[in-house]
Amino acid sequence: MAQELENILRQHDLFHGLNKAGKALLETNRLDEALRTSYDARDLAEGHLRQDPENEHWRDYLCVSNDRIGTILFKQGLHEEALQVFRDCLAIQERLEDRIPKTTVGQENIARSHDKIGATLIKLGRNGEGVKAQRDAHAIRERLPEIERASREWRDGYF
Repeated sequence: MAQELENILRQHDLFHGLNKAGKALLETNRLDEALRTSYDARDLAEGHLRQDPENEHWRDYLCVSNDRIGTILFKQGLHEEALQVFRDCLAIQERLEDRIPKTTVGQENIARSHDKIGATLIKLGRNGEGVKAQRDAHAIRERLPEIERASREWRDGYF
């Protein structure tokens, strides 16, 4: 049991190391290396989700990886591929947030995905769809104070 826990912690550390390396490589414009590293992080998360499909931590890690992969693909001019990855990320985020109460962090992540989808659609010349996605992001952000209030009330009542 202790060895299993130690292995899980190592896997978390490995994911975070890959994630940080991918971010650094992206920031230094080493896009091919950043993409490979981000795919490695995504593969690690997907492997854990095959064993435990409902694990919210690894599902969140998968979304983090997909977001980075989408950003890299976008910077490489691979907009159709980036769009699909951003949509995959949005689907994961919506599933994570499909609970009550919603969280401001989760909702902001969903809004950011809508923004990225919108920007990508506009880059692809699909302006109507892109503007709609960005309006969806704005609508979510307008509800954040209400979501925070409801979340705080739930937490206060819970504890």
